[in-house]
Amino acid sequence: MEQLRRLALLDANGKPVDDHIEATLYRLVPKFRHQFPTIQDDVADELVGEAARKMAMRERECGPLEKPYGFAWKVLKNLGISRLRGPSIELHRTRAESREGPDLVSRLRALDHSADQIEVDIFLDQVMKHLTVAERLVYMLKRAGYTSEEIAKERGSSVGSVDVVFTRIKQKIRRLAGVSE
Repeated sequence: MEQLRRLALLDANGKPVDDHIEATLYRLVPKFRHQFPTIQDDVADELVGEAARKMAMRERECGPLEKPYGFAWKVLKNLGISRLRGPSIELHRTRAESREGPDLVSRLRALDHSADQIEVDIFLDQVMKHLTVAERLVYMLKRAGYTSEEIAKERGSSVGSVDVVFTRIKQKIRRLAGVSE
């Protein structure tokens, strides 16, 4: 993300965006990195550039933004979510039919966006509100598939401390779920 600070953010016409847009987005970079730790720096640079173009276009069409920080965060967050979904959303955009016809496909059990999955997602969102910043980082990295060793290296801590934090997270989840240990 350091190289982002040296790049000029450009609008859709290739001209530098206003200083206030650039400053707003640079203030949001740490929050974005915290919210989306799995997005690589070059992709994050690209998303910040896209957010700058969207903000500049919005200001050109509607005048100065009333809450530029909030607007910038919403744009950047939506771009991050879209990037994380990536090609997986393409499957939902196309209609799946089997060789035997659409009736067979209609009998398949939904795994994504099923009622059970939605409930789990809501519960995990609620869990996040009860975690400290350090616990959130470990939780997100564990969910993304990182090992304790990789997380320890990222945090600059020991593997044991990562495991202790992860144990605390699991205890909080059990407590919030009403499961006795």
